[in-house]
Amino acid sequence: MKPSKIYLKIFFSFLLILVVTEILIFGLFGIIIGRHFRSEMDRYASAQIMMVKEIIESKMRAVPMGEQAPNESLKEFMEGMGELLGAQVWLQREDGEVVATSFHGDIPKEQEELKKGRARDFGSFRLYHGRRSGSGAYAVVPVALEADRTVALHVLFPKSGSSHPEGGFALGLGVIGAVIALLVIPVSRFISKPINELRQSAARIAEGDLSHRATVKGKDEIGKLGRAFNHMADRLEKMIRGGRELTAHISHELRTPLTRIRIAEEMLRDKVEQRNCEGVERYLDDIREDIEELDDLIGRILTLSKFDLKERPLSPEPFDPVDLMNGLLSRLKQAMQRKGLQLTTDFSFHPPLWGDPNAIQTAFSNLLENAVKYSPPGACVKVEMRAAEEALDVRVTNPSDPFREEDLERIFEPFQRLGATKESGFGLGLAITRKIIEAHGGTIGAQNTGEGFRILVRLPSSPPD
Repeated sequence: MKPSKIYLKIFFSFLLILVVTEILIFGLFGIIIGRHFRSEMDRYASAQIMMVKEIIESKMRAVPMGEQAPNESLKEFMEGMGELLGAQVWLQREDGEVVATSFHGDIPKEQEELKKGRARDFGSFRLYHGRRSGSGAYAVVPVALEADRTVALHVLFPKSGSSHPEGGFALGLGVIGAVIALLVIPVSRFISKPINELRQSAARIAEGDLSHRATVKGKDEIGKLGRAFNHMADRLEKMIRGGRELTAHISHELRTPLTRIRIAEEMLRDKVEQRNCEGVERYLDDIREDIEELDDLIGRILTLSKFDLKERPLSPEPFDPVDLMNGLLSRLKQAMQRKGLQLTTDFSFHPPLWGDPNAIQTAFSNLLENAVKYSPPGACVKVEMRAAEEALDVRVTNPSDPFREEDLERIFEPFQRLGATKESGFGLGLAITRKIIEAHGGTIGAQNTGEGFRILVRLPSSPPD
């Protein structure tokens, strides 16, 4: 199976982090641990050299330098110390004559190269290290004899990695890194698997399966992403289904006036063919009314769509909602008188209210027109505006038969005209009102009360932060 791109990104990103981390660890080890280790090794080597020096001084003082007989005890000691130290040890007079060695053969030449490297001073002698790691060490220690005579003790430690542990440590880091890199493979797959599931879910929804939902679970960020994806899918499904229903409702609403216009046009054509002008004006008036109805419907649909698409920006400013409400009630005064409706108002809100006055006027107008339109003749319409916790509460109540609880939310959906009333309308007024209220950060709802059907609106009275 071909690995996904997100899997490869996770894998190589982790490898890059791992390599950088190991380089930093190795550098830290070389600076702190490695330096300390080399220092301790130098101290240990210097202690060994000084011990050998003291023993050799005691042995050589026991045999006068004038004697020509070789000091067999010293030779045996030199061979033993060479084996113990793992080094080549020899004694050499000032004139270059070799007194005793721990080895057989010629004097080695490596010490000349070691003298060119790093040196550490221990007072009575210096310990030299080569320029390359593990190249060995070399020291020359003066050994004091009688009559102010001295010989030089030469100690040459062979090439070894014991004083430079960086190589072994680097090898260990490499092995650990390889093991961790292998463990990254299942971890990367574990992380990329739910992301691939989200991608597959998105592809299924894009192909038209709107009911499909992602099965990603968990409390981490990917789980939250899965829940956000499903929430988006829910909203998308509702929007698409709502759009389809809206299209069906629009088609239905447009067909009725268009049918009437078509019938009136056919009647007019018959009149023209018969050269009979009687009743022509009536048909023309009907066509005009139907055109106005279509124009009103299209205008409301455009208003609703602009709020859905956020294409109608609000222009908030402080204004007096009481004056606005009184102006709207004045316009509806004649309509209320024709139905014999009574009006009760209770305005206890003190301005200002922050919002778009034109949009709020549209929302309040829709509420009042519905209350007047759907109230039975002689009923009482009640309008309240009160201050509540830095907000404005608006209540519009009119007598009506109680609605079912599930219908109290549906009335705010487009083209929903519930109840047994035969009043004309498109069912868009409350839908537009809800868009306006929510755009202002407010809430709107409906409820059945003892006084009748009530719409409740709450708007924040102060501007948003």
